Amino acid sequence: MDNTCSTVMSTRIRLARNLEGYPFPSHLKSDKQAKEIIRLASSGLSRLEEFRLHYMDGISEDEAQSLIENHLISPALLNNRRRSAVLINHEESISVMINEEDHLREQCIVKGLDLQFAYETMSEVDGCISGTMKFAFDEQLGYLTACPTNLGTGLRASVMMFLPALTINGVMPRIMKSVARLGLTVRGIYGEGSAAEGYTYQISNEVTLGVTETEILRGVEEVVLKICKLEETERERLATGVSALDIQDECLRSYGIL
Repeated sequence: MDNTCSTVMSTRIRLARNLEGYPFPSHLKSDKQAKEIIRLASSGLSRLEEFRLHYMDGISEDEAQSLIENHLISPALLNNRRRSAVLINHEESISVMINEEDHLREQCIVKGLDLQFAYETMSEVDGCISGTMKFAFDEQLGYLTACPTNLGTGLRASVMMFLPALTINGVMPRIMKSVARLGLTVRGIYGEGSAAEGYTYQISNEVTLGVTETEILRGVEEVVLKICKLEETERERLATGVSALDIQDECLRSYGIL
């Protein structure tokens, strides 16, 4: 996996969960219900390690923006500040968003390509939380979620990739179509609807129902490794092509400004 070092930035595992007996966040009847969910999640994680609880109505705009840029919360978590919160561990590698689209959005982010480790870490967190609350689950549909695209495992496996050569050489549109046929999707740096700023893309699974967690992880990793090889090939073309000097000049100018 040596060719992943300069291409794969980070790996993220996210689990979508809802509590049995409570309406989805968009249909919660009162602030009291929202606070109960926050308390239950905090209680479950207290047995694992120290997590800091941030209420969204108690942080500044600068703090909120910092959490978004570090992928610890989503912009959607701020849509209803009175009822939403996030639990973040000391290393800022694990965060649990509370009362976003689902009651819980549990996620783990690690450097490089390590889907299995991130998933095992997230499974431990998920197990601790489920010890203090019962998740909404159906024998046929799996974990019940606010959006049907998360039904089943509720698992979203994402890999953040730096793909300048594939972008500059105009190959990315072709890759996006190929990836879509395999049940995966390509998004921008901050997920759905965001742009691929700085040649940065998220590769993640689109299908969560009718597949196992192992199949999801294996499918994402196989595609990521293939994209790494394609990026490496395109970088070699750039380095020896007629535009090599122009690209070198642009990079050095950017570095000088930085």
